Amino acid sequence: MLEVGLLNSLFLYLIFPGLFFSFILSILVGYIDRKLTARLQYREGPPLLQNLYDFFKLLNKEVILPENANVLFILSPFIGFASIILASTILWTAIFFKKGFVGDIIVLIYLLTIPSLMLILGASSSGNIIASIGVSREIKMLLSYELPFFTALLVPILQTKSFKLLDIIQNNVVSLANIISAIIVIISLQAKTGIVPFDAPEAETEIASGILIEYSGFLLGLIKLTKQILFSLIPAFVVSIFFFGDRNLILFIIKYLTILVLITIIRNTNPRLKINQTLKFFWYGMFPLSLISVILCVISK
Repeated sequence: MLEVGLLNSLFLYLIFPGLFFSFILSILVGYIDRKLTARLQYREGPPLLQNLYDFFKLLNKEVILPENANVLFILSPFIGFASIILASTILWTAIFFKKGFVGDIIVLIYLLTIPSLMLILGASSSGNIIASIGVSREIKMLLSYELPFFTALLVPILQTKSFKLLDIIQNNVVSLANIISAIIVIISLQAKTGIVPFDAPEAETEIASGILIEYSGFLLGLIKLTKQILFSLIPAFVVSIFFFGDRNLILFIIKYLTILVLITIIRNTNPRLKINQTLKFFWYGMFPLSLISVILCVISK
């Protein structure tokens, strides 16, 4: 019996809806994002498997280790990647198989934070001055968006009175508080992914890729794949928690693509925010708005 349970867990984590499914989905989502981006810029755009080609190209490149780097420089991308695969497995298992455990929403929230923390640790251990600038920006961003992100997620938890992801998916209702919280979560998750307008830690035109400057080859490919999988999780996370993710598969796909298109439009119509602008945006804009959503949720009960 124990062996059967272990095999089921390995299947969920490695095949569906874990590693293999997350990888394929990230390739498809990356294609949609890059194709729509190209169309917005009056370009043709890449072929369907371009992200796959880019990943395997990085696999074939040499990994150059900085002279002053320690073991964290190598381990951090692997830990970040494992955490995002586990987060993907928990979320998609709740959506597809309607399985979960008490407190899985809390575990999921923390797992989504680990890639950023690992990137900070890895880049810090490289010994590069430019990387340290990116690390400083990443830390400040982490401190800015996590507060409104956590606060906004209190709304579905308070509405369903449950810390179980499946209960939230099945019993949540659409309301003004939900819509406000969903907007905050979408924007916060964009910052987690480090995409425009929240790409200050990388900022190729300012600090030469900043936090990623010393990463190359397979390690860089792993970091980019982690970010791409996180990007593909954003619509699923928002739809499942705020907009009845398990009611109908066709509707779920439509809502998923709608949020994906919205995120792509946002990243292509807004300039990069300076780090001080990002802090002000989340602390003085998103956080008070998240408090308002919680108050509306409590009043409406």
